[in-house]
Amino acid sequence: MSASAFFLLFPLCALIGEAMFALRILTPQHLLAPSLLHESLPSLFGSEISGEVYGENEESAKMLSSRAADLAAIPDTLIFPLRETNQLLPLAAALPSPLPAEPQFLHHYFDPANQFSWPFGFTLLAIAGPGTPVEVPSHWKDLAGGRIPFRSPPSPIYARFLFAALEHGFPPSPGSLARQAGPVVPRREENARIEVDFSQRLQLRNATPGWTIHIPPEGSWIRLFHWVIPRSCANPKAAGTALQVLYRPEVLGRIASEALLAVTARDARRAVPAELLRNPNIYPSESLLDRSVFARVDWLAPSPTAG
Repeated sequence: MSASAFFLLFPLCALIGEAMFALRILTPQHLLAPSLLHESLPSLFGSEISGEVYGENEESAKMLSSRAADLAAIPDTLIFPLRETNQLLPLAAALPSPLPAEPQFLHHYFDPANQFSWPFGFTLLAIAGPGTPVEVPSHWKDLAGGRIPFRSPPSPIYARFLFAALEHGFPPSPGSLARQAGPVVPRREENARIEVDFSQRLQLRNATPGWTIHIPPEGSWIRLFHWVIPRSCANPKAAGTALQVLYRPEVLGRIASEALLAVTARDARRAVPAELLRNPNIYPSESLLDRSVFARVDWLAPSPTAG
């Protein structure tokens, strides 16, 4: 986290510093820089603020259900099961008005009225590997039939949807998931040079020359991250105040950019470095986004699990 990005968060202290509270934040890895999460924020708010980081979604679900948090940043696949188990607080309890976001990122199956969640960043599932662009598969069908060994996504949900698509075509349907013959858990081909994962994570892990990332032009799976307020939140109004600051364009744009996520609010893009805006693996074309789909956990019987 740069010094300029750090001081952009100072207004949060000014807004709520007079009434200290225990603001507890749960985020995925790489969303907030460790210096901000573990050093800068505690120094701003004293002992009254803490942050925890989760690795995979299953871990975040357990953390949300087993301990209190005031804010949590979670992907779309986790919202549906958390709503089903009544673990999210309606945002209206904390926010006087909606936060900024482009219409295309709102009103989805997991929260049709955006009552419990608000999107801030996204990334798409991609194919990557060492070599020139022509040496790395660029379509999902290139991976079908087991002709090319590859490491599948670490998430069980996305692995299941991916293998259904490889067997029956993209995008997979509920019926194709039921008929799927491929693995329903992540398959780790440790010696494979080709990897399938989210573009954000591929770029974070492999930002070296000679590494090619393709988001297939026929479409992909979009992973949309949201801020939510757990029902166990001790101070909803304080959490709402914090969210309003985190959604200020200059703050939102910088946080999303440092995490290599594409930001959902157009006004925040003025804080995004130009090289990121030009990177099609971070900011894919609108036509590609229109062809992208969600991994619908409500299709996964008998009970959805986060992935």
